[in-house]
Amino acid sequence: MAAKKKTIGRYKILGELGRGAMGIVYRAQDPALDRVVALKTIILADDAEGREEYQKRFFLEAKAAGKLTHPGIVTTYDFGEQDGVAYLAMELLEGTDLRARLKEGALPPAEAVEVARQVAEGLGFAHERGIVHRDVKPGNIMLLERGRAKIMDFGLARMRAADHKTVTGMVLGTPKYMSPEQVAGSPVDQRSDIFSLGIVLYEMLTGSRLFGAEDMTQIMHNVTHQEHEPPTRLKPELPAMLDFVVARALKKDPAARYQDAAELAADLSTCFAELRARPASPSAEPTGTRTVKIERSAEPLSDAPAARAIATDTRLPLARQFDSSAALDRLAAPSGRDRRRLARAPRPVGFVRRILADGPVRRLFVALVIAAAAGGYIAWG
Repeated sequence: MAAKKKTIGRYKILGELGRGAMGIVYRAQDPALDRVVALKTIILADDAEGREEYQKRFFLEAKAAGKLTHPGIVTTYDFGEQDGVAYLAMELLEGTDLRARLKEGALPPAEAVEVARQVAEGLGFAHERGIVHRDVKPGNIMLLERGRAKIMDFGLARMRAADHKTVTGMVLGTPKYMSPEQVAGSPVDQRSDIFSLGIVLYEMLTGSRLFGAEDMTQIMHNVTHQEHEPPTRLKPELPAMLDFVVARALKKDPAARYQDAAELAADLSTCFAELRARPASPSAEPTGTRTVKIERSAEPLSDAPAARAIATDTRLPLARQFDSSAALDRLAAPSGRDRRRLARAPRPVGFVRRILADGPVRRLFVALVIAAAAGGYIAWG
């Protein structure tokens, strides 16, 4: 067994970091480059034919992962095989994985949004290079110092999915974080990772897990059919825009979802700016604008459960430069005079009105009058 070995390949085993169904993760020393790495091991299949195919897929995925050099993705250094064990040498991260952090409850909203933004940027980088993670979940996101987050297990996720199938070909993996198309065993693309990240974001914001159930069949049914509750229902202090971001990421139909992770990252950046613009404490005097709930028809949109107007603060930095509360109140409940003004066609701006209303034009007109009078006096004096 690899667990009893003192070395795997050229790597000297220093200790065990963790283990799972697929193998063991070691802390190891790379004598060639004098650095400490995380060495992930996977036990290869016993039969010759299955082992050859398994090893081929593993090496292809490891090569693909090795090409991903991005601040939001763990770096892959090396891979190999020894005595029936495939191994992957990766950057050793000092931090806490998101799964352990979520055991303490929801993250502060700004931190949750920033973590999701960094993960979305990392996924976008991989997607542009044709690599889909397929196993985005809290256990594969590492939280580092200074607010940094990194995605782990690129290259292993597709291997893991290929080996966890039912007789009908259904991929099992981590069902609570899978997309509907993944649960159905259909081909997946980058939009599947976006759905999984939407689940993780929801859990970070609310502290509640989506699609939970007692058995696997019910979990898969929930992933495919159950609609989520908007985050602001559970956490009213969250900005309304997060409802729209989460709802779009969690669309059951991939065509209605965010089509690329960069677009999701951009919206998360806007949410982060809004959260940072808020007062430090609830008792602080608000300085920006507020969103006013405008009554609509009682029947909500069926395909957008989170797209309801919700009264909450939405103070983006630009909105802090002026106060439009009175205007929003008048739009929400216009008086008879307001309705008459809105219905009246605008009057053309005449010469006299422009002189009276426009300071620069007025000053120019006065200067011309004075110049004309002076010229007349000189000519006729």
